[in-house]
Amino acid sequence: MLDEKKEVKTLFKYPLMEAIARRRTRRFPVGCSVTQGSMQHTSKNPPIPLNDIETAILCWAGGGVSGVVASDLVTAGSGTTFCTWLGKTIPNPCNSHTSKLFFTNDNGVFVYDPNTATKVVEIETKADREKIMKYFRKDTRRIEDKRMMAAPEGVLTGQLWNVNREGTTIFMPIVDLTEEYINLLVSAFQGEGYQMFDDVKGTFAGIQKWIDNGALKGPKVNVSSFEYFVFCACLAPAFLGIQNMQLVAEAMGLGSIPIAGYTSIIILGGTPISRGLGFDFVVGVNGQPTCTGKKGVYEPLCPPYRTMNEAVDTFVAKKFGPGGMFTREYKGSSAFRNMKKALPGYETITDQTIEITKAYCNYLYDAYGRFPVFYDAVVMPMWIQIHHLETEWYDKYQSKKIINKTHRTHMDLWHK
Repeated sequence: MLDEKKEVKTLFKYPLMEAIARRRTRRFPVGCSVTQGSMQHTSKNPPIPLNDIETAILCWAGGGVSGVVASDLVTAGSGTTFCTWLGKTIPNPCNSHTSKLFFTNDNGVFVYDPNTATKVVEIETKADREKIMKYFRKDTRRIEDKRMMAAPEGVLTGQLWNVNREGTTIFMPIVDLTEEYINLLVSAFQGEGYQMFDDVKGTFAGIQKWIDNGALKGPKVNVSSFEYFVFCACLAPAFLGIQNMQLVAEAMGLGSIPIAGYTSIIILGGTPISRGLGFDFVVGVNGQPTCTGKKGVYEPLCPPYRTMNEAVDTFVAKKFGPGGMFTREYKGSSAFRNMKKALPGYETITDQTIEITKAYCNYLYDAYGRFPVFYDAVVMPMWIQIHHLETEWYDKYQSKKIINKTHRTHMDLWHK
């Protein structure tokens, strides 16, 4: 059992404030070599991969289930922006939780995506810690048999010596921006009456009919401005997940490198240079490839997996379809003492709002051959590599305070 292991007990006692104070990027993994510059060093230690317990805990920190959300946004017109009652270790705008945590190591490429809560606080007791391992085993899927091979052209030259090397693990939060886009559209049309204006083509974005009949009485909002707002909000979970993982790596005594020094389109697989993660791409009317996910693994609410009408219908059904989260037939966990009494306080999506949302989405796709217009449906804004440290290099070249007791005792505690 996980709660009986000394290393897990030690980790759960590590002070949060100390982890924040000591958090550093430490870039030298065991098994690596630096042959240039004034601080050359060749590791005499073999590459040592993370074990399953280390990997499971890091995955949970970066995107695991924490229970259910408080659901305390109850004013008219706002509460139904929730996309799920599920709570995770990272916040998502409107609790959409459409980001997934991919990772690669010596055994292949994996996606970690747990989506079931059994109680309000999932990891509440010492015995609950076993769920971290349980969900890791149940909700981790191997999608490639070999480590992701990142072409040198896709990574900054200064990171080639230590990044994605044998024994290291790279965690990649990848974000689907389509569900939250549609979710905020519904709110913008039904709650705010936005008049969405295509500032590239100089026309209202497929919604002139509802402006003319007075259904949309709100402010004129440029599509580019709206998409920029959605983009910024949806990237947050990736960065917050990486912060969580780096803090946990610090508490475990591991090295870590948050990395943005790569070309995303190459890593995801959108060029002939490298297969990367093998994601799917389409080419819009501007001739540029845009990432749309990975068939059978990660399919956002847009073509080629769904028409835009189907995308909107899928989104609405998740909330108000059979067994949806805002229906009396919902069977999942929530924070409500009495779900049936709470539901009448949440506004439903009107048929007119659905029609307007579909018209807008179809306009964008027909005009630009992609949805969204100004950024990809699926993005990987950053990754983090976590590895075992080559402490000999730090002893040779760095202040003694850069490496502390937690790092020096890691191997004895976690691998004996």
